[in-house]
Amino acid sequence: MGYLRLALALLVLFSHADGRVAGANPGVAAVIGFYLISGYVMAGLVQRHYASVQHIGLFYADRALRLFPQYLFYAGVTLAWQLGTGGTTLFLAHAPAVTDLLNNLLVIPLNYYMVNGADRYTLIPPAWSLGAELQFYIVAPLMLLVPRLGVALGLASLVVHVLAWHGELNTDWFGYRLLPGVLWVFAIGMAYFHLQRKNMALAALLACIAPVLALLVYLYLRVRGLHVLPYNTEVLVGWGGGLLLLHLCSRVRPHAMEGVAGDLSYGVFLNHFLIMWLLPWPSTGSPAYWAALATLSVAASWVTQRYIERPALAKRHRLRLRACKRADAGL
Repeated sequence: MGYLRLALALLVLFSHADGRVAGANPGVAAVIGFYLISGYVMAGLVQRHYASVQHIGLFYADRALRLFPQYLFYAGVTLAWQLGTGGTTLFLAHAPAVTDLLNNLLVIPLNYYMVNGADRYTLIPPAWSLGAELQFYIVAPLMLLVPRLGVALGLASLVVHVLAWHGELNTDWFGYRLLPGVLWVFAIGMAYFHLQRKNMALAALLACIAPVLALLVYLYLRVRGLHVLPYNTEVLVGWGGGLLLLHLCSRVRPHAMEGVAGDLSYGVFLNHFLIMWLLPWPSTGSPAYWAALATLSVAASWVTQRYIERPALAKRHRLRLRACKRADAGL
């Protein structure tokens, strides 16, 4: 799924550089696609390496080593740039206070910017979604190891999401950003992983049905005039089309270049705002600008993946080996 992940990261970049598709924000659909992939991948990771309550701590360490090395690097470079130049942006509206630095260090508080005002000082603006991702990681092992709990949490989240569809809850917050409203999307990714291994034909059928179901929901929302609420349409595209793409990409035999594309995706997701702030360009809405931004973002990602993430990857492999040894020893 490396090509898919890189394509989604580039869609996020495109949307933040004022790119729109038929007036819709493609970055929103891309984030929902990332949620699906995350649920799918975490199901496989837990099943293969951390399929025991005793291994939950190792799972958390594995995830920290995945997310934080590049994140801390790009956050640190952005902080140095802002302190060194005194520059301000919409997301760096003032000099940092201690609470601002803690919010960015812990990441999860960034997901609650609507409560704590963290969006006025966010070193990596897309990191609010990493806050949702980290919260998912906290509950993911329990959802997978205790299936009834996973089903209950997924259904409860779907109820929250449906209320957000109808505007009973803030549609932007609970339909797109906060874990209570999107945990069901992660859960669908997890469930789909297990379904593929039990009944591939049924999994393929459900993947093909997903876009149709999303279209039916859109038509319902349109009749009710609810499709205009923030991001309802983009979220539907994200999970409807995302599940089909997830199925198709998971059936392709991985190869070297696909792996490289996947490796580059996280850095692109993290670094494009910093490059936008550093890149002098008269217009952010031109194809030339998008091409330059994407090229620089991918190049920077290649460097940080090679020299920052790859050493952490070796540590993650050692964690997984330790979990296997514990399992073999019956611990």
